[in-house]
Amino acid sequence: MLSAKLCMLAPAGDAHHAGRKLIESYERGVAYQLAEALQAALHKKYGTKVVLNRSPREAVAPLQNASFANRLGVDCFISLHLYREESAKPKIYLYHLLNNKLVDGASTLLDKLSFIPVHQAHHSSVSITKKWISQLHDGLKHKSYRRLLDCEQPLGIPFKPLMGITAPAIAIEIGLCQENRWRSLIEPLVASLSFLGES
Repeated sequence: MLSAKLCMLAPAGDAHHAGRKLIESYERGVAYQLAEALQAALHKKYGTKVVLNRSPREAVAPLQNASFANRLGVDCFISLHLYREESAKPKIYLYHLLNNKLVDGASTLLDKLSFIPVHQAHHSSVSITKKWISQLHDGLKHKSYRRLLDCEQPLGIPFKPLMGITAPAIAIEIGLCQENRWRSLIEPLVASLSFLGES
């Protein structure tokens, strides 16, 4: 089984984009706090090296995340997003990049020496991405987390934050009714991201 030794976390927003309005603050700040907590917890539990895509005051240009992740040769890319949710129980949605059901689902051999279009970069890891997102979903749906959160079935969609990344890439979108509720999700997320520690 493949193991992710280097993971990149990409919290939504940047110095120029505050993201969605939550309750008292914006997605940018809370997503960054979540990313920092996940970074520490994943490293502690699995020994995985986890890097953040930006510092708090840094702006992120289009496709900069893909360029950064591909140059570093990350084994896994996770994009983190938050929105305001009316339900008391946090809701989690999982996404992976899917541009075309017929093409993206097929096994595609890519020549490492050829130029790969941005919209096809995910083809080289689509099978691992689907496997890992399924494991993440199964972990979050475990009976011990039912009282803490609701997790929806993973979706393959044309999701811009995952565009151009060759490594397995997953987006996690969390709906919160209270901004500090993300803290209760660290343990379930870390436990469900167990593929980061497998060898």
